[in-house]
This record gives sequence, structure tokens and C-alpha cells, in this order.
Amino acid sequence: MVLITNIRFCIFSFKIIKTNQHGSKKKCNRKKANNKTGTVAKKKLTKSIPLKKSGSLISAKASKSVLKKPILAPVVKKTKVLYIDASFFFPPGNGGYTDNYQDGRYSANGMLIAPILLRVGSVMKTVTIYYKNNTTEDLTVWILKHHIDHHAYSGEVEVTYEACPPGIAAPDNFLQTVINHFDAGGKILDKYMYHIEIGTTMKTATEERLLRGIRIAYTEPA
Repeated sequence: MVLITNIRFCIFSFKIIKTNQHGSKKKCNRKKANNKTGTVAKKKLTKSIPLKKSGSLISAKASKSVLKKPILAPVVKKTKVLYIDASFFFPPGNGGYTDNYQDGRYSANGMLIAPILLRVGSVMKTVTIYYKNNTTEDLTVWILKHHIDHHAYSGEVEVTYEACPPGIAAPDNFLQTVINHFDAGGKILDKYMYHIEIGTTMKTATEERLLRGIRIAYTEPA
């Protein structure tokens, strides 16, 4: 009788222990499930929302690229220089001319002409005349332009005019005059042909007006 009672007690105790173990497993499973759902929720909350490119919203990549664009410095046009020797100047028509070595050139009819060979869109800044003149009269300078389609009228043809005064300067009486005023701001216009006329040149035993050459300071077209 005592033996049967003990066996029943043992079976009852085993059932209680098993029930407790099963309950604790359920609790652990619930905790794991809660942890998983919490992680998923956190992931959902931390997920980035893509920004629209259109409208007022701009993506982060686009904003960075805008900020990284370099600031371009303004382009400053560099002044260039062209020297034209007196040997490139000739009298109009069939007039003769004489070279007086380094002192310059003069012509029989007094006039000397040369083309101005600058690209369309170039801008003349200054034209310097190098000459000798120990007379009492000026050496005159004209820069003119002719249109390729029609006769240029007075006011259209003239680019500039300047009078180079006489004088002396040690050691060789070499003089210079700078011209800095031009029609159209000195710009070489399309469909026009430019040239420079200098006169009157001459030479006697005691007097001379000679052209030695010119210097053109200009900027090239953009």
C-alpha cells in the first residue's frame, strides 16, 4: 500500500515539473517573437525615405554635386602685340619709294599704305607710330575700312585719325605717337577690310618725315 502511494506521488511530481518546463518554453518563445518583431519595427523606422529630385525636394547626392561644382574665374583677355616694319608699307599706284636704312621709308608721292591683318572680332587697343620728323608739319595717320558689299560712306569708312607732330629726341631723333581712339571701340568688324595710310613722307638735304614702322596692341576674339 505504501509502495503504491509513493509511485503515485512520483508520477504527480513528474507531471508538475513537465508542465513548468513547457510553460517556461512558451515564455521563451514569446520573448524571442517579441524581440524579432521589435527588430523589424526598428528596421522599418530607420529605413531611409528617398527624396524626390523634382519639385522642392532634392536628393542628397544631387545637393552634394551642386556644392562640389568649381567656381569658374572670369576670363581676362590677354593683350597681344604686332609690329609692322616700314618695309611692309608701299605708295598707292605705281609710285616709287626709298628706304633710308634704319631711319625709315618715304615715297615719291608722299603716301605709304599697308593692310591691317587682324582677325575678325579682334580689338585694337593702341596703335603706336614710329617715325622721324624734323620739319614744321605733322605726319598724318589714317586708319580706314572698306565694306566688301558697298561703297562705305563718310563716317563709315574712318576708323581713326591722328597727327604726329615734329620733334627731336636723343640720340637719333626717333619719335613715337600712340593712338588710342577708334571707331567701334577698335573692334575689327566682319565684312570690312582695314588698312592704314601715312603721309606725307619726304626727305631733302635738311628735312625729313620718315616712317619707321608701327606697333598694334590688341586682344584676340573670344
